[in-house]
Amino acid sequence: MLYLIWTLLNIALGVYFIILCFQAARLLKERIGLYAAVIFTLGLICFAGNSGKKNDSFSTNPDVKKWTYVPRDSIIPGGLEFAHATIDKTWISEIDLTVLYGAKKSSNQTVPVEATSVWSGFVSGYDWKPTSISVHATTGQQYAYTVTGILQWKLLGIPLYSQPKMYEGRIELK
Repeated sequence: MLYLIWTLLNIALGVYFIILCFQAARLLKERIGLYAAVIFTLGLICFAGNSGKKNDSFSTNPDVKKWTYVPRDSIIPGGLEFAHATIDKTWISEIDLTVLYGAKKSSNQTVPVEATSVWSGFVSGYDWKPTSISVHATTGQQYAYTVTGILQWKLLGIPLYSQPKMYEGRIELK
C-alpha cells in the first residue's frame, strides 16, 4: 500500500510541476512577450528530454546488471535455459530473478551461467539496484539464491532514502 501511495504522490507532483510550467510560460508571455515564452518552453522540453542515461541499442539495457558465474562457451551448445522467480511482489510491481543455466561440456553438470534481477511494473518513484546475486546448486532441480540490493525511494527523480533489501529462496529449474 505504501508503494502505491508513493507512486501516486510522485505522479501528482509531476502533474503539478507541468501545470506550474504552463503557468510560468503564460506569465512570461504576458510580461515579457511571446518570444520569451517560446524560448522558455523549448528550453524546458530540451532539458527534460536530455536528462537521464541514453541507450543506443534496443538489444541491451545498460541499467540491468548481470552476474556471470561461468563462461557461455564452457556450456554444451544449445543447452542454455532460463529459470525465473518472483522474489518480491507488491500490488503494483514485482522484483524478479532470472537465472540462465546449462550443462558444462566437461562434466555434464548443470551450473548457473548468468543471473539478473529487475523490478518491473508500475515503478514510478523507485529505483532497484541489485548489488549481489549468489546462485548455487542444491539437491534436485533447484538452485538456492541470495539477492541483495538497494531500493532507492525518489521524489520527482531525487533520491530521498536508500533501503537495503535481501532476498533468499529457491528457484526451480525446468
